[in-house]
Amino acid sequence: MISQTGIVAVPAAADSWTSINEFTVPADVKRLSKVKFSVAPDFGVAATSIRVAPVYRLQGSGLLEQSPHEYVGNMGGLSAVTVGSAVMQDNVIEYDVDIPVQTGGTIDVQVNTLDEAITAGTVRCELEFDEIAPTLKNSMSQYADAALDTTPDRWATVDTITVPRAAEGKSPTKIREIDIGTGIDQGVAAISLRVGARVRLSGSGVGRSGALEFLAASAGNESITDGVIAYSNLTKKHHVNIPINAGGQILIEQRVDVETPTAGTIAVGLLYE
Repeated sequence: MISQTGIVAVPAAADSWTSINEFTVPADVKRLSKVKFSVAPDFGVAATSIRVAPVYRLQGSGLLEQSPHEYVGNMGGLSAVTVGSAVMQDNVIEYDVDIPVQTGGTIDVQVNTLDEAITAGTVRCELEFDEIAPTLKNSMSQYADAALDTTPDRWATVDTITVPRAAEGKSPTKIREIDIGTGIDQGVAAISLRVGARVRLSGSGVGRSGALEFLAASAGNESITDGVIAYSNLTKKHHVNIPINAGGQILIEQRVDVETPTAGTIAVGLLYE
């Protein structure tokens, strides 16, 4: 295997793509086998409340498959109503992929922070290549995002996405992984807050009947007086086997259970095969 890394400062503005690094596919490799992403936040401002909701994408001539490939990062959030301290850690997330590559081609890896820009920090990525021929006929990936619903216990739309359609015999036929990230932005002092959401899928792009509901990450915290609350590792991975119809649409919905933060972001990633 060959492994390469790149870094960049966090984007200065939310909802815009920033290049982390442009990689050149090395010689004697046939596929991209693993991708890893991380964000190291350095907020630098007292009494701030901010969500951490990064997403990533790969595109370029080095990918011998439709692009972009999109991935949900490790999410969390920080509420610092007054001066204090908190830690967000282990914000590395990795994906097993099987993407054919072209030697000498380029892969531009980009990051986007949804809804809110982090004050400061570093974003990193890692691409792992190997000499094994790809076995999956399709390794596309997409995400959808929305503001976290602030009314609990109801189903609300995240977005509707269209399942990719590729060249004959290469369209995706199933979802192999669902990734749900929640970025929490709690701007209230002296708070006791649970965090728990669910996601469900439906629509013509899903090739089966019956309920398809999945848990987001769960967390909880309490601040008796004005102080600091931090959430990290709020991206939950589900390994699944859901048949899909290329070209069909999938409605993605969210449900926040019992309590809601003052604000937040939810993102749902779908990895195909």
